[in-house]
This record gives sequence, C-alpha cells and structure tokens, in this order.
Amino acid sequence: MSAFSVVINIFAVVGLVVILVYIIYYLWNNLQERNFKMIQSRINPPSEYMQQSGVKCPDYWVNTGVDANGNYICKNSYNVSVSKSTNSACSNVQCNADEAIFLQLPSGKTWQAGNPNGLTSMTSDDKYNFVNDNGGNTNASRCDWAKCCGASNNPTTKSMNQAVWLGVNEICNKPPSSM
Repeated sequence: MSAFSVVINIFAVVGLVVILVYIIYYLWNNLQERNFKMIQSRINPPSEYMQQSGVKCPDYWVNTGVDANGNYICKNSYNVSVSKSTNSACSNVQCNADEAIFLQLPSGKTWQAGNPNGLTSMTSDDKYNFVNDNGGNTNASRCDWAKCCGASNNPTTKSMNQAVWLGVNEICNKPPSSM
C-alpha cells in the first residue's frame, strides 16, 4: 500500500466522519424544533393568542383601541353579564358593565415564548406582576377585575364572581415560584 492510497483513505474517513456529524447535527436540530413546536401546541391558550388579543381584554369583550395613556379599551359588545362582588376584597375595584380599561403590555416585552420579533419574552414573574398591576390609571388590575367583576346569578353573595379570562385566571390563581 502506497503513501498516496493511505492519504486518500484518511481523507475518505475524515469526509465520512464530517458527513455523519452533519447528518446527526441536522437530525438533532430537527428533533429539537419538533419538540419545541409540540410543547408550544400544548399551551392553552396559545401565547400568540395571548399576545394578539387574549391579554388585552376579558373573554367575549372586544378591544376597541387604546386611550390617551396607551391602555387597552375593552367593550362589552356581547352584553356579557357583569356583576360586582360584594366581597370586601372588591371594594376598590370598578366593574363597569360596558367598558373596562387595562394596562398595555410593557414596551419591548412579549407574552410569547422564544423572543419573537426582537421582543423579550415575559417570565412567569413578569406575567404575574403584569396581570396584578393596575398602573393607577385603569379600572383595576386584570386579576382584580377577573375576581370581582364576573357574571353572577346573585350579586349579593359574599363569594367572588370569577370572570372568564382564559390565560389570565390561571396566572392570577397561581403565584410564580419566586413568591
């Protein structure tokens, strides 16, 4: 066996190893991407829905724009029953049956995972703090509104009137692990 054939065999083996590494790398990335998509598909409601409309207004309410402070204006266009709870924890919460105003998402932040469009994804702590903040110039925080302004057959009950706000109720009812 000549030196030339040994060099050729070495290059062939190196080439084969490079091709195998590339195939393994490609398959690994493809698997990771599929797993990420599968995990994202299990999140209900999807974070894209939360970013575009879900975090803005309660379920069945319509976002009609923003006020002078940049807060979301939500209208009760479908006449969903709104009844303020008489529970003492709700005494400072304004429950308007026609319109509600909520803080907008912080600048540069997104509800979605994976930092899309150059925005920073909100952590669990960020989301919890956001849904509990009323900013001082809105009707109530999202959590307060959801707990105190829901539909009730008996508005004089001392129980909370939990409103339907998919994606927000879950965060309000479960503080992040850091708290």
